Amino acid sequence: MAGDINNADWKQAYVLSGRAFMLQFGDEDAPVASTASIDDQLAMATVDVPSGTTIIPLWGQGVVGTWTTGTLINYMIEVDNGKVRRSSGGTAFTPLNLRTDGPRTSGCTAYVAGASDIVAAAKTSSGSLEIYRESIEVNTGDAADYWPKMEYNPVIAPVVVGPASVVVHFGAAADLTVYGNLMWAEFPSAHIIAPT
Repeated sequence: MAGDINNADWKQAYVLSGRAFMLQFGDEDAPVASTASIDDQLAMATVDVPSGTTIIPLWGQGVVGTWTTGTLINYMIEVDNGKVRRSSGGTAFTPLNLRTDGPRTSGCTAYVAGASDIVAAAKTSSGSLEIYRESIEVNTGDAADYWPKMEYNPVIAPVVVGPASVVVHFGAAADLTVYGNLMWAEFPSAHIIAPT
């Protein structure tokens, strides 16, 4: 209610103010095919941050749907601090506001893999931050779907000032089917006080 004291933590405060968004790939009982072994030019999801916008990645999750023959499974979230990365492929995804009345819309462009992988531009030289990585080296099979989820839940999070990108990689030596999501806070870059 208006006038209440807000003791929410910093992430929830962005949600309360309508400044938190998400994307997802795979839904309900329909996971999507992973990419092949990960590299900088294959992606499961991209959030391209335009000039004048800043985001903070708040949460990311990757889950194996079916294992098939996949081995050396890698999940990584990468920040490119030099440019927007999506080049072609994938499906446009309209970012969802985590406040259900949707008081704001995202200024970022998001894509998710599904019918096709996302082809990304090569990463910026000396400008790629690998902020989360998980690797599973063995195939435990569909009977092991209790396998822990791969979850990025930062204590310290990067501040991604556009033009820049957040890129989600999720791949294996042979395709898996997977689900995933990424959540971020978003605000105008003018809200950042320049360092002195």
